[in-house]
Amino acid sequence: MVDSCCAPGCQNRRRKAKGKSFYRIPKDPDRRQKWLTAIKRANQLNKTVRWEPSSNGFRLCSDHFISGKKSDNPLSPDFVPSIFNHVPSPEKRGRKRKLDVFNRRQKSKLQRLEQAAKSPASAVSHSTVCPQDGSEHPTAHQVKESNITHTEIENVDPIHEEKETSASPCDNENCKKYTQSLEVECEALRTENMLLKEKINRTALNEKTLQNNDKKVNVLTGLQTFSLLMALFNVVAPYLKPKSSLTLFQQYMLTLMKLRMNFSFEFLAYYFGVDPTTVSRIFKRCIDVMYSRLVPSLVIWPDRESLRKSLPYAFRNSTFEKTVCIIDCFEIFIEKPRNLLASAQCYSTYKSHHTMKYLIAICPQGSISFISNGWGGRTSDKFITEHSNFLTHLLPGDLVLADRGFNVRESIHTHQAELKIPAFTRGKKQLDPVDLESTRCLASLRIHIERVIGVLRQKYTTLQSIIPIVFTDIDRENDVTYLDKMVKVCCALTNVSESVVPFQ
Repeated sequence: MVDSCCAPGCQNRRRKAKGKSFYRIPKDPDRRQKWLTAIKRANQLNKTVRWEPSSNGFRLCSDHFISGKKSDNPLSPDFVPSIFNHVPSPEKRGRKRKLDVFNRRQKSKLQRLEQAAKSPASAVSHSTVCPQDGSEHPTAHQVKESNITHTEIENVDPIHEEKETSASPCDNENCKKYTQSLEVECEALRTENMLLKEKINRTALNEKTLQNNDKKVNVLTGLQTFSLLMALFNVVAPYLKPKSSLTLFQQYMLTLMKLRMNFSFEFLAYYFGVDPTTVSRIFKRCIDVMYSRLVPSLVIWPDRESLRKSLPYAFRNSTFEKTVCIIDCFEIFIEKPRNLLASAQCYSTYKSHHTMKYLIAICPQGSISFISNGWGGRTSDKFITEHSNFLTHLLPGDLVLADRGFNVRESIHTHQAELKIPAFTRGKKQLDPVDLESTRCLASLRIHIERVIGVLRQKYTTLQSIIPIVFTDIDRENDVTYLDKMVKVCCALTNVSESVVPFQ
């Protein structure tokens, strides 16, 4: 491992330089060329050949970047190192010594001229050279130590005689035109710089660009307003780590955009100016934080008193007034697992694809009150209901609405609760009028969970895609997969939106 910085004249070492970072020379040809040009390190074997690192072991310390760390954003000034104190060659040091001697002589000569200018016996004759035509214009602060005739004194320009020691503007016509062209060019560059800054501020993703644009917030994140976006950010931000070139708000927006628009990591890396591996790491870290901070406070099982007070009008009858939830299962496509047993467990004959199945429950008000961990697509609805943590939330006298596939009446009865499902038509030519009316009323209420699942999938389109198999890896600390975290975070974000169930 290289312990010192490769920049000429830099003495920073890894062991002694605490708090400093050491970066590799980039492998990208264009960026590598810019870095080597900025470093200006001489080739020890052949001075005419530019220095090229022989391996990837060379490092550059963080002192050579304006902000103290490199940036992967091409628009950032720290995309290429710019702070160097280059060590001059022996020839340049010799020229520098000669220049220092010349400057000292000129300074002493100027001091003698100033002293001579104060004596009455001296005369003045100073000249400046026009940069355009090479003509000389006399000024008042060059004093000749030798004897000067009256004719020479009379030839001194009276205009320049009143000038200060510093060089004055030339009155030549070519100089004026050249100065005017420089002023026009400078003004054009200022205007271009201002327009570019405005364009960057419009396209940049930060709090200012989203502050008064609720429509843009809804398109990018699925949240209704900017105030809601910032309220959730204030809960998540203290637990995010500012270890990348992105700000905390950009990390937060990157995660929401991935869930909402299902952008690939490569696209997000290009959009935010970072590496795809960095985007993947930021996404997983932010999902962990949102899972631990948002899900417990937004996906909750309400108490019975709160349910009764806010029960929608459609449930206010003697048959359904004790309803606490409506349950159903939905499936998410995943890549085919390599393990044969896992592949068999995840294959869904209903979807004809490898899937992960989730049990979801909504309260009569339309908010998601329970979401299970993922199970293989082959698992039955009954098995998931009985082996998830759903039954522990039921109280005696509660009513659960479900579809025909949920044959869990006995399991729910063990908790002294009741299950209502549509009547079966197998073996019957026609339903009884009582069963027909009950099934019709139940279907009109149970449809709300289908609408919630539809909103969940449409709002966060990543749940509609085929999830990479790497997201099914289990987080040993929480005993859930990253896909489980993503699904539960999407449910939590859906709960802060308007309900699909009308109150009246």
